[in-house]
Amino acid sequence: MADEQWNKEIFRLPENHGWTAKPGNNVVIVDRGALRFEIPQDWIAQPSSKSFKLVDGEPPNDDMSLEVSVIYVGMAGFGVNWDGLPLREMIKQVTSDTPTGFTAQRAGRKRKRDRNKDKSGPPMALKFGELEMAWIETEFTDPVEKRPAFSRMVITRHAKSSIHALLTLCFWPEDAERAKSVWNDVLGSIHMGEHYDSPFYGPDRKDTKS
Repeated sequence: MADEQWNKEIFRLPENHGWTAKPGNNVVIVDRGALRFEIPQDWIAQPSSKSFKLVDGEPPNDDMSLEVSVIYVGMAGFGVNWDGLPLREMIKQVTSDTPTGFTAQRAGRKRKRDRNKDKSGPPMALKFGELEMAWIETEFTDPVEKRPAFSRMVITRHAKSSIHALLTLCFWPEDAERAKSVWNDVLGSIHMGEHYDSPFYGPDRKDTKS
């Protein structure tokens, strides 16, 4: 499949637009509000046909990337009992099936890595009301640059809207502290199952006039 063409446009938001973020961050909205989170304001968006990626610099000068996918399961508005499909097990399965390394992912190439050398920590599970998350950190050898790298992968879902999202942060060991800060901002700001008719007005809009 040929790469899709994307056009970047910049608009000025109206007064009292209702979008708020931690100082130094921007708000990222995927699929009109199916997923919302914050990312450092200097990161660059790289949309593709299968996922949405943000990087901390213009490639090939990027050192960190966050790849995002939204998956719709079931029908919106119908609650699903997910007890038989715990996120802890899902994240372990997804991690074992992911075939890309850091630089391969950055360059858009699929490169298998030696799974026997990967080291994953235990999955971490979180729940906030209707929102569930499970994430795991993995150390691996990047198949292109032949040096250690890390990935943090989270699966998050909203029970009532039956939406799942997969986010993967890749980084080098020397960027671990910065990656931790980015990761905490992303997970701490995740919202799912929302819908916005217009990108000009967010959830904290104080002026209700059109």
